[in-house]
Amino acid sequence: MTKKHDLLDIIHLIYVMDPMCSWCYGFAPVIKQLVAEQEGQMQFKLVMGGLRPGTERPLEEQMKDSIKHHWQDVEKITEQPFDYTFFDRGDFVYDTEPGCRAVVTMRYLKPEQELEMAEAVQSAFYARNNDVTKPAVLASIARTFGVEEDTFLEKFHSQEMQEKTQQDFTIARHLQATAFPSLYLLNGTNIHLVSRGYRPYDGLKAHLQRVLQQVAPDQNPLKE
Repeated sequence: MTKKHDLLDIIHLIYVMDPMCSWCYGFAPVIKQLVAEQEGQMQFKLVMGGLRPGTERPLEEQMKDSIKHHWQDVEKITEQPFDYTFFDRGDFVYDTEPGCRAVVTMRYLKPEQELEMAEAVQSAFYARNNDVTKPAVLASIARTFGVEEDTFLEKFHSQEMQEKTQQDFTIARHLQATAFPSLYLLNGTNIHLVSRGYRPYDGLKAHLQRVLQQVAPDQNPLKE
C-alpha cells in the first residue's frame, strides 16, 4: 500500500492561470475550495500563464466592448463582483506581466501566501478597479500579507523575478495551456489535462476524481 508521504511525492495538481484573466477570477472560489479540501493529499503548484504579457498598446473601444461582455458572462455565471468603472479608463495598457510577476514574487518571499496573493490581485483589479499593472499598487497588496513594500519592490524589480515569471510562461506553453483557467494532474512524470476553462466546484471535483481513478487508481487521495 502506498504511504501518504509517497503520494505527496507523486500526485501534483497544477493550476495555470493569470490574475488578470476574468474567468480565472470567476474560478477563484472554486480553486480555493478544492485546494483547501485536498491539502495534505496532493501537492499544489501554481503556474502563471501570461494572458497578455508585454502588451504595449492601450485598449481600443472594440476590445473594451469584447472584454466587457466577458466580464458580464463571468459575473452572471460565478456571481463574482465587478467594478465596471474600469471601462471609463483612458489609455489603459492591459499588460498582465506585472500581475503575474507579483504572484511569482510572493512565491519566493512568502510561498504559503502565493495563491492568496493571486486572489488579492484579482479582487483589486476586478472588484475595486485598481490598476494592478502598477508596481506600487502591487506592493500595497503585498503589504496586506505582511511583506514590506520596499522588500516586495526590490524583489519584484529584480532580474531573477523577471526570469522566473518568464519560466512560468514557458511551462504554460509546454503544457499547451491555451485557455485559462487550466488544471493538470502530474503523476510521477506523466501529465494529464484535468480541466480547461471554468467549471463549477461540484463538477470539477467529480471530474478530478474520475481522472485520478484512470491515471492512479491505487493512489486516489480523493476517494470517498
